[in-house]
Amino acid sequence: MTKNQKRTRKTLTESGVRQMIRRLGGKLKVPRKSHVKKDAKAAEAFRIELSDKIANVVGENPQKPVRIWVLDEHRYGLLPVIRRVWARRGVRVHAPYKTNYKWGYLHEALEVDGRHSAELLFTPMINQDVHAVFLKQISESDPQSIHVVIMDQAGFHMKSGDERMPSNVEILPLPPYCPELNPAEWFGRVVKAPTANRIYESLEQLEDHLIAVAKQWSSPDKVASLIHKWMRDQVNAIATT
Repeated sequence: MTKNQKRTRKTLTESGVRQMIRRLGGKLKVPRKSHVKKDAKAAEAFRIELSDKIANVVGENPQKPVRIWVLDEHRYGLLPVIRRVWARRGVRVHAPYKTNYKWGYLHEALEVDGRHSAELLFTPMINQDVHAVFLKQISESDPQSIHVVIMDQAGFHMKSGDERMPSNVEILPLPPYCPELNPAEWFGRVVKAPTANRIYESLEQLEDHLIAVAKQWSSPDKVASLIHKWMRDQVNAIATT
């Protein structure tokens, strides 16, 4: 110990510790769930090898234009979503709540680059037949192109080779338990955020609100803001080769 170093037996309060952590750049955060079965190496490999994976799906010299999409679904319902809100210290915040179990599903597909288009579909249920309808919608949005759809391996998603698959759609599955790789996951979150802490008397009323918000987030600039930079870079790598 040097002459300039001193020991201190000072005891800090909890608030004092928090202030010290904040001064050091720390921030209290809610951990994001990460499944115990997630393979971190597989997730990183997907990020690095995406351009190669797309090339393998469509071939080295595709005869048609290629459009890349990320796809996901989100459930919405009349059971209120409670989210944090800003409030004065010492003021208890209340939000309306009513138990009502009625659900619907929002299907979304976002174009990774190019036009940054968005395709949306609201359905009362979700299964492979419904998923086939949504893939057909993507297919028919541009029949002259090959559509590569990146999505997770949920049981209600169709697999490559399914006879219901449109001829100009190719599936590129994400590694299991890696939702953070899919930018479309954020679309459902930002669309549902304005509906938090509110009561809706019917699914139709809720859907009208969701449609209005979804239209705002379906513009090319909004879609582009949700796409991971590493994903755009990988897609651009294909276009420049």
